[in-house]
Amino acid sequence: MKYLFQFMIILIFVFLGEVCEYFIPLPIAGSIYGLLLLFIALWTGIVKLAWVSDVADWFHSVMALFFIAPAVAVIDIWPQISDIWYYLVLLLVAAYFVTMVITGKTADYFLDKNKRNKK
Repeated sequence: MKYLFQFMIILIFVFLGEVCEYFIPLPIAGSIYGLLLLFIALWTGIVKLAWVSDVADWFHSVMALFFIAPAVAVIDIWPQISDIWYYLVLLLVAAYFVTMVITGKTADYFLDKNKRNKK
């Protein structure tokens, strides 16, 4: 029952994200809105981390399965991208490093802010 409750909380935020996508005229996916809303709810304490942590850990552990379909799609379109694959790989590596740096800097900011607040 605990896992069903946690899953339902996550589904509520997925639904709210889809509603936001429908009503807000910006080119942002509903899943991004849902993640942002869940983040805000966790940050403000509206949703407790314990309410979603087990199911979120499970989603994280099976996340690799979500990459199977895009990998098959790349195999399908290989004839169209075979001439530029090295540019795509370079772009993916650059995007990975930019994401890693931004994530690290954001985590440092919040950790430092948390230390300052505790003093």
